[in-house]
Amino acid sequence: MKKFILLLLYLFFSANIAFAIEEVTLEHDEDNFFNKLSDIYYGKAENYEEVSPVLKLFSQNGLEFDNSFVNSVQLTFFAEGNMVLNATDKATQNFLADFPILEPMITTKFNENKDEIILDINFARHIMGYKNRFTEKISRAYISHSFNENQKILIGQGARVPVNYDGSISTMALDLIMRSQIARNLGNVRSMGIRNIASYKYLDYDVGVYDSTRYLADLGSGSEFTGYLMMKPFADFDEKISNLKLGTSYNVGENHRSYHQYSFFSSYDYNKFHIKAEYANAHRCNGIRFLNSNAEGFYTTAIYDITPKLAIVGRYDFFNPNTSFHNYDIQEYTGGITYKPFRNMKIMLNYIRTNQSNLPDSNKFIFATRFII
Repeated sequence: MKKFILLLLYLFFSANIAFAIEEVTLEHDEDNFFNKLSDIYYGKAENYEEVSPVLKLFSQNGLEFDNSFVNSVQLTFFAEGNMVLNATDKATQNFLADFPILEPMITTKFNENKDEIILDINFARHIMGYKNRFTEKISRAYISHSFNENQKILIGQGARVPVNYDGSISTMALDLIMRSQIARNLGNVRSMGIRNIASYKYLDYDVGVYDSTRYLADLGSGSEFTGYLMMKPFADFDEKISNLKLGTSYNVGENHRSYHQYSFFSSYDYNKFHIKAEYANAHRCNGIRFLNSNAEGFYTTAIYDITPKLAIVGRYDFFNPNTSFHNYDIQEYTGGITYKPFRNMKIMLNYIRTNQSNLPDSNKFIFATRFII
């Protein structure tokens, strides 16, 4: 195990050195392939009109059409590869290398870009216990209409239901490789429904009514309501205090049995330092799997940006899947380092120490690479 850990660390830091050297080169090499792709994606390439239609499909605005009912078509591909080493204090070890995300997406915009249709499928997703091997792979399948730059309505299976904050954000936006325990157990779900999403200067909200089954597994078994609110009370103040965010969510429904849960979230950014915290409480829970008990948990995450591309992250994570029992909790201590060699790419190394009341303590090393094209 020690040799393997040393090898991982060697590969990781060697990669960092290599990327650091390449980063210096990028500043002086305008013909770098990755710079060209990035410029094309963000529409900043010189002679953009001469870029091939295939590459334009993968740009931020997609392949645009003039004098057509369809305004644009965009293709996106998101992938993740990782290596995981698990080891308990009783010397049990296992190693896993896989690709948990292989996800193409197509976005079609029309009606002067006010409406869009999105189909997003993760061919690598496999959820234990789900019988339909096709619907579990559908991440998003919806149509939306934007009333203005702040408000839109969405019909279908959209992004993750905002049951809690950490379970609702995109995988690429995560600070650590694994989501928090409240996200993994109580959130991180997708359902068919209708929702109103809004973003304003002082607040964001997301309110929706959904089918209570997940990933179209068993439509019609029940329904649920989810409301999410994020407040930005000091948006008009100077930068020292304007980055405070306070959020809350509430989820209630029935899937053969009734359930409800709520959460509270806060975050603050100051220069290179960022801190986040969230608490969630559930009276039964309709997550990826139905949890027929009362549960609660919270986490605190701290991030420090060493450079604009390199950050260190730490998190304390507590979860109790059944509050009726004492000494039933699970505690995780996570430390990690994240490197962004390019805008749409992350290289991450995490160490997780898990302490459980009724099971041997364990250690986990995860090395992951995520990128979007």
